[in-house]
Amino acid sequence: MWNGQNTFETYKNSTYGKSMKTPKARPTVVLADDHAGIIECVSRLLISDYDIVAAVNDGRKAVEAVMRYSPDVAVFDIAMPKLDGLGAAREVKQRWCNTRIIFLTVHADEDYVVAALESGASGYVLKSSMQSDLVNAIEHALAGRVFVSSYPIGAG
Repeated sequence: MWNGQNTFETYKNSTYGKSMKTPKARPTVVLADDHAGIIECVSRLLISDYDIVAAVNDGRKAVEAVMRYSPDVAVFDIAMPKLDGLGAAREVKQRWCNTRIIFLTVHADEDYVVAALESGASGYVLKSSMQSDLVNAIEHALAGRVFVSSYPIGAG
């Protein structure tokens, strides 16, 4: 999946990772994290229910991928090179993009949660709660609701 360089893209016309159960379109996702292991883990977690159209390793590429693919959801890390996730989210939202943004981060500080929501995010998930919370956060975002990880904010 992850090629160890800058991007990962699934082939939209292939059947890789796509369920054959239903003909309806699956939500599309862009992933942005500077750690290849997180990209791999999130990809495995989401691939059965979502089409991952791109995965990138910095904030500037995250904005470019969102503008190129117009995904339903973007999952951004906060701390990324070239442009942090908060800046990337603000830039995406300033361009009137309808993509819903979920932050996936290690930061359990309330100030980060507030900054993320002020940047236009629909969700805030701690990496330590990714297995239990990420899909739930995406579903909330797709339904127009906000989700914040169940981990006690400020306890980390």
